[in-house]
Amino acid sequence: MTLRSRTTKQHRSSVVVGGVAGAALLAAASAGLPVARADSGPLERTPVTYRVTDPYARGVEREIHGFRVDPPCAATSVVLLQHGLSYDAEAWDFSPEEGYSYARTLADAGYTVVAIDRLGYGASTLDDGYRATVDVHADIAHQIVQQLRGEFDHVAIGGHSAGAEVSELEAGLFGDVDALIAMGYHQFPSTRFLADFTTGDIPRALLGDYEYFLGTPSHRAAMFYTSAAEPWVVAADTAAANLTPSGEILTITLQPSRVLAPFVRVPVLLQLADGDRLFPSAFALLAAASFIQSPSVTLDRVPQAGHTYMLHRSGPAAGERIADWLRGRPETPSCLP
Repeated sequence: MTLRSRTTKQHRSSVVVGGVAGAALLAAASAGLPVARADSGPLERTPVTYRVTDPYARGVEREIHGFRVDPPCAATSVVLLQHGLSYDAEAWDFSPEEGYSYARTLADAGYTVVAIDRLGYGASTLDDGYRATVDVHADIAHQIVQQLRGEFDHVAIGGHSAGAEVSELEAGLFGDVDALIAMGYHQFPSTRFLADFTTGDIPRALLGDYEYFLGTPSHRAAMFYTSAAEPWVVAADTAAANLTPSGEILTITLQPSRVLAPFVRVPVLLQLADGDRLFPSAFALLAAASFIQSPSVTLDRVPQAGHTYMLHRSGPAAGERIADWLRGRPETPSCLP
């Protein structure tokens, strides 16, 4: 089954705060109406490597690896995607055959997509995990955004979970992106997750420079997924989990983006799952209110999904809504009509 046929069958739900240029498209999606897509055929991904300077290692250069997917037209807009804790870039191109690929969804909508293994994950190796702090990740994202600016007129940044924290920091600190997409993240974690993090992840991070986020594969799966996910997806994702750099664990605790969110001055899409056990969607309005200088904040709820909602059955439709939001914004034009 293709992504397009899945999309027309999914329930959609969105709330718009403020004036949003893409509201009509999201409203059409909420009504279950299909959105036109170009029949581009198979999209190819190519490996990419960005050389960046470590801001805390006296000019040491790091290599950030990932992949790129281009649309079937000459894109003027690019989306930089950043994964969360225990993931890598493959989270954005998990299983294209089954529709689990936000990278290809966005490329099919007329955007170049760059997905990276953040420092300390996947191919972006780092000997000392304590050096991969949240502020280092944000600085590295800024350097990559600047490199993308040399090729594209418009740059959007997006991330899931901790990747959203890093994206918000980058947007607030440097002000060099045109749109922000925050997925599965806000500044109001659940008490259950706070207990897990403070009694498990932080102590493990203090004992070694890498740790297994949420402690065990079974607990990670229970926190990330609901029964609405396909069992084979949960099993494959669990098997592919990365160790998490302890520097990020120790510096993300205070959620520095809560200080920087008020300095984000670009449109924001905040997408949350209704079954998220880490960052409950019940706090969506409070989370949206933190972006006080954003010209518009769009809230979108992903039904029947947990924290890693991209890999739930309703995830592909949520990816289409991200594409529709981007296409409805003058700040991020698509190269497709």
